[in-house]
Amino acid sequence: MTTSRGKKGLQMLILAVLASLALGACSSIPSSSPVGHIEAGSGDPGASSARIPDGPEPGDSVGEIVRGFLSAGAGTGNNFSVAKSFLTEAEAQEWNPQESVSLLPNETDLDSINAEVTSDQKTLTLSVPVVGLVNSSGIFNSTKPGTQSNLEFSLRQENGEWRIASAPDGLLVSQTEFQTIFLNYSLQFFTSDYSYLVPDSRWFLRSSSTPTALINELLSGPASYLSGAVVTSIPDGAKLSDTNVVTIENGVAHIALSNQGDAPTDKEKGMIRQQIASTLKVIPSISSIELTIGGQVVSESLQPKTDSSVQVDGPPVVLAKNRLSRISGTTVAKVENSPDLSKAKASDPAVSFDDSLYVYLQNSGKELMRLKADTVDATPILKGKRLVRPSIDRFNTVWTGERDNKGKLTAIGEDSTEYTIATDILSGRDLIDLEVSRDGTRIALLSRHKGEPSRIDVVGIPRDKAGNPSSAVSDSPIEVGSNFDEIKDISWAGSTSLVALAAAEGERVQPFRIGVTGPPAQLGEVPDGSRIASGEDGRSILVTSSSGEIYSYNSNAWQKLIDISAKYPSYPG
Repeated sequence: MTTSRGKKGLQMLILAVLASLALGACSSIPSSSPVGHIEAGSGDPGASSARIPDGPEPGDSVGEIVRGFLSAGAGTGNNFSVAKSFLTEAEAQEWNPQESVSLLPNETDLDSINAEVTSDQKTLTLSVPVVGLVNSSGIFNSTKPGTQSNLEFSLRQENGEWRIASAPDGLLVSQTEFQTIFLNYSLQFFTSDYSYLVPDSRWFLRSSSTPTALINELLSGPASYLSGAVVTSIPDGAKLSDTNVVTIENGVAHIALSNQGDAPTDKEKGMIRQQIASTLKVIPSISSIELTIGGQVVSESLQPKTDSSVQVDGPPVVLAKNRLSRISGTTVAKVENSPDLSKAKASDPAVSFDDSLYVYLQNSGKELMRLKADTVDATPILKGKRLVRPSIDRFNTVWTGERDNKGKLTAIGEDSTEYTIATDILSGRDLIDLEVSRDGTRIALLSRHKGEPSRIDVVGIPRDKAGNPSSAVSDSPIEVGSNFDEIKDISWAGSTSLVALAAAEGERVQPFRIGVTGPPAQLGEVPDGSRIASGEDGRSILVTSSSGEIYSYNSNAWQKLIDISAKYPSYPG
């Protein structure tokens, strides 16, 4: 992916060096104050922290022009008009700032970034570290440690002043600035049985054109990693009609779709309206929508009431005092009918959403056991060599796989039907953990291969109308949390993010929240974290240590639960 220009204080700094543009050699980048000024009163929620860049000055050198251009990328107003003022007239028409976004690490050592200027041809190149990339559809991908982006600029004189005649498309920003200039939104699709809405997380520029961008991407369909796992009620080829924009008047968003093929039924119209309304509802300036299809208004009364997420009401299950147990507040209570597991070499319990069944591993991962709430004895439902922690989806299907993986997972239905699911991305890898999303559309797979950093792949789960898994997962996984060297454990934390015990190279493992398509954020520090588990909303998070200590995350702080010792926490699912 091509990285781009910059925007940020960082970038401005990056090119302070060019003011000395002397040479055809490599120069290290010193820090310097950024170009621009702060402008208040714009009415934009981010204006108070946004830098309004300055345009070029008469007589600016080649270095000053490039430096100014990179810093001006932070000025998104009027279609990046300030940044474009550093370009030749022809290049200003061609340059696409939203082709991609490259994120610089906040702790970037600017002195380590080198720029090379070739004086005779007036070209400038530099290489910068990037920790994330956002493509033109707003999909965020984290990058592996050590990833570099190479930028090259060509300059010539226009009307007696230096201007950039060729610049790479896209923007270059720091992680901090990215969170200021861009906002995270979710396109909404349906589960295969239309029971729940499924968010497809995207990043879009903070702009008045964002509603139009959201709807155009919604009409284009889900991200590739969700292929086959979600469905849309919007027919192929549907597009905005007339002006091709979403307009907002007095809080009402007006969306006009052209008719494509056969006219949709009232039921289909209602579902189309729900996808659009649910996608736009997070925009503060929108209080309602008016949707027309082929010129006909779609009434709000046609819109169904589909749940936006699967609720997790039950407390987490753990192993405590050699029994299946549930944590409630600061106490642990034994599960009724739980067998004595003192000699079973048991681990990794899980409980269904409706509390009707429990599963766990025993015999050091060689047996997967199931205990139904209305029975006395646990029964084996799968034997293996070394199975990983099971996960129960909303259909009460139990998922697991072999640690030494051959490219497949196993799912056991509530009726004991066994499904083998081809998962080629795991072939030859060491599977550490798996977690099915609570809506059942995605599975997060934590794995490792010989000496390489740990890896999280999130991939869609195609299903039939009864909810049974297909014979293979989707073939376009998205890699999550690539910046980490070690990832010890994962858990879903809502519909669009995971929590993980993870560490960068040379650092200690600590809890993080990681967007499925978004940057990570550390959640404080916990000593000796061994397992992590999160409820549906991502606020109820537990970490256990290898010795059985339990830490609970509330109000942005960790609190140790006194007088409780337990292992292997898992919220329902």
